[in-house]
Parts: sequence; C-alpha cells; structure tokens
Amino acid sequence: MLSIVGALILLVLALGYSILYYLKFTFFIDPEREEFVLQKGVLSSETISLPFDKIQRVNFKRNLLQRIIGVYSILIDTAGSKEEEVEIKALSKAKAEELSEILMNHTETEDKVDQKISQDKKEEAALNWQYSLNIFQLLKLGLSSNYIRGLLLLMTFYLTLKDQLFLEQFFPSEMDVVRNNDFGITPWTILLLLLAVVIVTVADTFIKYFKLNLIKTDLGLQVEMGLRKNKKVSLKGKRVQSMEISSNPIQKRLDLNKVKILLATSADNPGKSVITIPGISQTIVSRIKHYIYKDQIRRIFQIVPNRIFLFRKIIRGLFPLVLIPFIIGYYDLNFRLEWIIMGIAGYLILLGGYQFLFFRSLKLSISKEIIVKYSGVWRRKKQYLEMWKLQSVSISQPLWYEKQGLADLIFHSAGGDISFEVIDKNQAEILMDYLLFKIESSSGEWM
Repeated sequence: MLSIVGALILLVLALGYSILYYLKFTFFIDPEREEFVLQKGVLSSETISLPFDKIQRVNFKRNLLQRIIGVYSILIDTAGSKEEEVEIKALSKAKAEELSEILMNHTETEDKVDQKISQDKKEEAALNWQYSLNIFQLLKLGLSSNYIRGLLLLMTFYLTLKDQLFLEQFFPSEMDVVRNNDFGITPWTILLLLLAVVIVTVADTFIKYFKLNLIKTDLGLQVEMGLRKNKKVSLKGKRVQSMEISSNPIQKRLDLNKVKILLATSADNPGKSVITIPGISQTIVSRIKHYIYKDQIRRIFQIVPNRIFLFRKIIRGLFPLVLIPFIIGYYDLNFRLEWIIMGIAGYLILLGGYQFLFFRSLKLSISKEIIVKYSGVWRRKKQYLEMWKLQSVSISQPLWYEKQGLADLIFHSAGGDISFEVIDKNQAEILMDYLLFKIESSSGEWM
C-alpha cells in the first residue's frame, strides 16, 4: 500500500514539475536588439540570448514518436560552441519553419525582419532549384559505397551477439582459428560474407540518407534527410567555412558525388558542424558550389609536394613489418615461411603503389580568392577554402626539413585546419604573405 502511495506522489510531483517547466519555457524575437531570447527553468530560471549574427545554422530533427505526433525539434547552433545552444521540442511544422526562416534571414534589414514576423505581410521565398534523392539512386549509392564501414558494423554485430547471448561454445575463438590455420574458408563462405557486407552497407545508407532533399531559395539552402532520425538543416552560404567534394571511380561513372560542408566548429566536437550530402549529380554539385563561391574558380598557380613526402610515407608504412616477428612469437602462430614472404612482398607492392599514386594526386591550386587542395587515390577529394575566411596561416619546419629547405603549410579556419606538407619553404612563405594580405584587406564577414 505504501509503495502505491509513494508511486502516486512521485507521479503527481513529476506531472506538476512538467507543467511548471512547460509554462516557464518561453522564447521570443527581440527585433530591437536583434536577438533570439529563450527563458526556462522551474527552481532556477535561465535566460539565453543569442544575437542573430552569431547563429550558425538551424536544425530540424524528428524521431519516430515526433513523426507520429507531427511535431519537430529545432536546434539552434552558434559558431564555435561545443553543443547546440538551444533546443526547442514539439513545434508544429508551420511554427518551426517560420522560426527557422526568421533566424536564418537575420542578415537582412530590420524592416525586412519585422515584415517576416508579421504573418499577414509574410511572403513565400522564391524557389531557385530543388533536388531529391530517389530510391534507385540510394541503392546505387549503397552499392558503390565504402564497404569497410559495412564490414565493421557486421563485425560489431557479430561480436556483440556472441558476447551477449553467450555463444562462445558454438563459435570458436578467433585467435585459435588464426593460430591453427583452421580458417575453413570456401567460395560460399566468401560469397555469403560479401553479400552480408553489401546488405549492411546498403541498409546503413538507406537509414542515414532516406528522402534526402535539397531546396535552394532566396533565403538559403535547406538539407533534409534521415529515416530513423529525420534531420533538416537551414544554412547560409557565407557561414560555410570550407567544402569538400569527393567520389570514387564507380560513383563518378554513376554521376554520384559526395559534398561535405564545414561550418564553424569547436575543438571539442569537430563533427558537430559537418553537413554531408551524398549521391548528388555533378550538376547539383556545380549549383551548390556556385551558391557558396559565386564566381568561377580560375587557377593562377599550383604547388605540389617534394618527393621526400613520398619517401617519408613509404618509410612510415614499413613500421608494421617490424611487429610481425613479435606477433607470431607472442601468439605462437603456425604460418609457413613462404606464406609470410609472399604476404610481405604483396604488402610492399601495395604500399609502394598506393603511396606513389597518393603522392601524384596531391596538388594545391591557388586562384584569386579560393584555395583548392586535391588528394586521394580511390576516393578523389577536392577541398575548397575561401581566403578571406581564413583566421591565420602558419608554417611548420621540423629540424630534418631545414637542410632541404622544406616546410609544411597549415591553413587555420573556424571550420578546422587544412595542411599541405613538404613543400618548398620559399613558396610557402610567398603564399603565406599573400594570404595574410588577403585576410587583412578583406571586409567580408562570415559570422
């Protein structure tokens, strides 16, 4: 009886606290101070004021329950913060979109902001273009993606299942299999493993990027995606710190490209401000690039790394070979000598070939306003960085570079650092002076 009474008391207290928290949770726009203000708290009140010009992006999120109810969560992110500053749950779609539109349009004049607040004067933003990723494109993206993630997910599932359900008696120890060379690998085993990895990779792609939709209006770019957790992001072009475009040869033939947009981030949580848009055509990539960078990018000159970079990478790749005798001795592995020699020879061929191709892919292209870094062997990447958005540029020269006159060049931005290693020091200094001049002479504001 006492337990029932106690449970009822706790239920009443929890209900009362929730009602008070709901009543105390208020937010509003202060047009005079150009701030978003949120007030909350029951036992202790808290007021959060976010100036419009500090807001980095506005995210929409919906879990399964919110989809059923038909409401959204809004997360307001400011530049450099470790976590989202403000989260507002259970807003209707109309209210959420109206609030997002006001916050993301803060760069306009106060009269226009006031006009947007007034519902009877509000006008729809002009639609420039729209793009949606269909089921067939998602399937192509999943089939042409990196299967390493799918393999890791499959291994994690297997090990978790084995540990949680106490299946050690049915599955032999992995190290015993390696030690005794009892792999039991057949063509059917390999085929089933590959099939499982493909299925996991495709399923992971569908869950993350289901119903990916891009909408470009006069107010900015909206990105929406996700099956399990639906996410919708609104962003401004001037907030973008850098952009990365990548694809592998298969995806390039299928006209599938991945775009990563990096906003201002914090050192504690760098992944928080990365927006990934996969599976888009080259036409859409060009439209996104034009929206962010406006002018066409024309290369003025190009820098490539010194050959010492290649030798250094190969030498670093030889270190794992030193561990082979210790691993064989420690685990008492029974490998035949010719297998070990063949394995080492194959590793050396792959190491040399890969590092040579990676070295050939590295280029630093300098245009009037944009820096572009090219890299990658299988997945080719292009990283774009506007000069006037740089916070600083630095040169690093280890002792073993001094005699060769080499140095590393590092570009520091609010979206993270981009480095280009082992180049001629004179070239690095000339480029650094030019970039510092561009930073100091620029009147642009990315905040």
